[in-house]
Amino acid sequence: MARKPRPVDPADGPVQAFAYDLRIVREQAGNPTYRVLADRAGFGATTLSDAAGGVRFPSLEVTQAYVGACGGDVAAWTRRWQEVDKRLASDTGAPPAPAEPEPSATTLATAAEPAAAASATPAAPAAPSAGKPAAESAGQADGTADGASEDEAPSAPDTTAPADLAESAPARRWPVGWTTAGTAAVLALTVVLVLVVVRSTSSAANHPSAGAAPMASASAMAASAVGCPAADGATPALFAGETYNPTTRVRAGASLSADVVAQLPSGCRLALTGFCLGDVVLDTTSGSPDVRWFRLATGGYVSSAVVHGNPPAGLRPADCPDGVAPASSIALAAAAPAGAPGALELRATGDHVAIVGYAAYLPRSGSAMPQWQQIGFTSEAATGFKVTWRPTAPAEGGVAGGGGSAVPVVAVACFGGDGPTAVADARLIARPAPTGTLPAAELPEADLARARKAACRYPDQGHG
Repeated sequence: MARKPRPVDPADGPVQAFAYDLRIVREQAGNPTYRVLADRAGFGATTLSDAAGGVRFPSLEVTQAYVGACGGDVAAWTRRWQEVDKRLASDTGAPPAPAEPEPSATTLATAAEPAAAASATPAAPAAPSAGKPAAESAGQADGTADGASEDEAPSAPDTTAPADLAESAPARRWPVGWTTAGTAAVLALTVVLVLVVVRSTSSAANHPSAGAAPMASASAMAASAVGCPAADGATPALFAGETYNPTTRVRAGASLSADVVAQLPSGCRLALTGFCLGDVVLDTTSGSPDVRWFRLATGGYVSSAVVHGNPPAGLRPADCPDGVAPASSIALAAAAPAGAPGALELRATGDHVAIVGYAAYLPRSGSAMPQWQQIGFTSEAATGFKVTWRPTAPAEGGVAGGGGSAVPVVAVACFGGDGPTAVADARLIARPAPTGTLPAAELPEADLARARKAACRYPDQGHG
């Protein structure tokens, strides 16, 4: 008989409330088993059930995968995760979890002594992830996570889970019969295997076969060994990208709920044939939103947010499974918010708009020469893409209609960082407070192109 999930009281704290609401998302999806969710999300069943266990706060990627696999609102849960993460970060009362020490060189040398006995010792199961406090594995001896039913626990360790999931996956216990001698034997075997590999590599490097091509770099060899896709040359690539996270998931469509068809390590050079638009994902490097999904020449789609590389400037999005339509219109509005003297609140509306960048034509600090500067970049559709802007000094010249106290401001529909579209609305905004309908700013095409580029630049880049 299946065991009931451990109760979680949302009043116990932000982590428990987060887990409680994750369980509601799963219930609203019809209570699929965690094994079913694992097939959809690309994470192990234990990792996903642990996210709803209420013991520890899951990572953002696990949260997005959990919600996406349940068909929930990934963007809303991304914002929820960020709010809880900030709250937990502000709480300095809890000390960081102590990390387990790694074995020293002396330990490895000592372990080599009983190598003769290693051949008679049965192979050991994989060791638990280093750096996890022992308290986190309490109650997990039966392999069932806190939030899962017994019939939903993985029947075997999740051997496909990548290394970056160690932070989310519960630690596993050593078998009762496992002894120090067994540990020493495994370490001895490891040392012997490393020596054999090093010696074989050295021999191959010093004695290449006649006519052989130069050996690939060590990083390229390692990447190839663990699953980087090999381009067959049949499908011409239009641009390239490179993976940089420990694990990059290739999906069947442009959605976090689409099936995972491959998992790639860092350092994979990807041949890309185009891009489409889908779920908004936060860029791993800058934290900025991105709606682009790249199509691999070998098949499948990967979010632009987890790949270094951008499509050529003139390339347009194509259709794809789980894709969304590109923005077709946008309109800029501004108002003076109550209780915030000197501030202006910018908002945008439009059809199929997912990300909005704002730019204003203003002098930079320490210079009288105005130029286009980004003043906002957001995917918060629920707020109307609201950005609070505090203008400093009036613009002076340089753009038609930009004199006096009226400032040219643009709202642009963006694909992501360094991904402007042609869908923009340019208006003149009077200061200190606009009244009535904002007049259109008649900008030369060259100025409008610069404005679109500035509005959609990566937020962490300098303005120039």
